[in-house]
Amino acid sequence: MRARILHQFRHLRFPVVCLLLLCHNGHLLNMECCVLPSPPSHKIKAYIRELYARLANVGTANLSRAPIAAGKNLAHDLGYDTSNLSISNKVWDLFAGCGNPLEEIDLEPDWTILDLGCGVGVDSQVAALSLRTPGRVIGLDITAEFLRLARDYANVRSKLYCHWIAADAEELPLRNKTADLTIANGSFNLIPQKEQALVEINRILKPGGYLAMADLVRVGKIESMPSSDEDAWAWCVAGALSTNEYDTLLRSTGFSWWRVSMKSSYGPLASAHVLARKHQLS
Repeated sequence: MRARILHQFRHLRFPVVCLLLLCHNGHLLNMECCVLPSPPSHKIKAYIRELYARLANVGTANLSRAPIAAGKNLAHDLGYDTSNLSISNKVWDLFAGCGNPLEEIDLEPDWTILDLGCGVGVDSQVAALSLRTPGRVIGLDITAEFLRLARDYANVRSKLYCHWIAADAEELPLRNKTADLTIANGSFNLIPQKEQALVEINRILKPGGYLAMADLVRVGKIESMPSSDEDAWAWCVAGALSTNEYDTLLRSTGFSWWRVSMKSSYGPLASAHVLARKHQLS
């Protein structure tokens, strides 16, 4: 039943992981019910590591047999110039982004860029194309298996400009005022303590630095699931914020300007780009 429902949505530019959660037990979730409760933070992180390590070992972002957009096809639909990017198919196969956050900003060649939840490094490699020394990309993820693949399949330019770090977004191992830009594609929703993560992002950004994210936002209510809620967290559903929640969090964590741009709507969820800027020095 789930496969038949997924087949109906195969033409949508829809993150595969999100659709799998909306089709719980073969039925689309009731959008008028309560928002998912949260399991403990450490359980969410452990489950995410386990699940994404499995994806890395299998080598695909789509564990279902449904013919829906994923990998390179999804990246193309989201605006990536897949035909002209020198990125291994092994890397594209694990792409599960929610948008193209680099569309939101013109990169400077000497920037330091943090790719938060970089996965196998698609956005890191794309960003590296715009850099010159001393510019660099720091790809950070909690899943060591993804980082191993990012290193193994990095192209020549990425080997020069990309550095890979296993770490937690809530405790960034970077000095204050290190980065000019932080990007996150389909990874911010995986972070249980989002306020703490934004405090950390603000800390490591230089004055006037930017945060550019692509992720799912909540525009309706999602039914609670009778099974483990870690699934909903791991697929970016339970961690989705509303635009009002983004406003509150970004304001309280030191960002002076931001916008949330809706891209596509999928029932109770929508894909969106978030661009924010840290206060500049007077």
